[in-house]
Amino acid sequence: MTNYVKIFDKPNHDLIIPEGFKAITADQRQRNHERVTVVRYQRPGKVEPNNAHVTVIYGSDQRLISYNNFAIETHAALPGERVVIDKANQVFERLDSAYASGLTFMRVDRLSRTFRDDQGQVINIPILWVKFAHQNGSYNWVSIGADNQVVEVERESNWDYFRSRRATEEWNYDHWVLARMGRGPQLEAPEALA
Repeated sequence: MTNYVKIFDKPNHDLIIPEGFKAITADQRQRNHERVTVVRYQRPGKVEPNNAHVTVIYGSDQRLISYNNFAIETHAALPGERVVIDKANQVFERLDSAYASGLTFMRVDRLSRTFRDDQGQVINIPILWVKFAHQNGSYNWVSIGADNQVVEVERESNWDYFRSRRATEEWNYDHWVLARMGRGPQLEAPEALA
């Protein structure tokens, strides 16, 4: 049975939680001077950095701020650019139509994300990263993978123009969390300072 992320107690069918995944941790953190809740879903067991997992970040008002699905294994082709732009717009519209009305499309980039499977092998997730600017000055995106599946959603990400790097904390990326905890190197720009 497919599970979905719940937003305001309603399942969002764009945001999948893989079968067998459970909420393992739920931590309170600061993001853009707001107290947020960071929930990590994975198979039951110890949290291993960069393993197969889903991270969801909720704002203090329970709105969805971020979703990252680093558990997708497929060799299917990526959809076309027009398809992913339409899908990204639909995702934001379904998440928060009032917020979505302030978005302006910027560009699509071809990127990839990675995680380690149960055998320790690095799995690559090719994505099309659809970026938007918001009238509030933030950057926002939806990343789409194979089979038109949502891999990432991020809203309200601020930029540090002086340092040419992200200003918003990256609780949804294990490499950044490790750097923040002093267990990994500081990431290069454009990643946020840990």
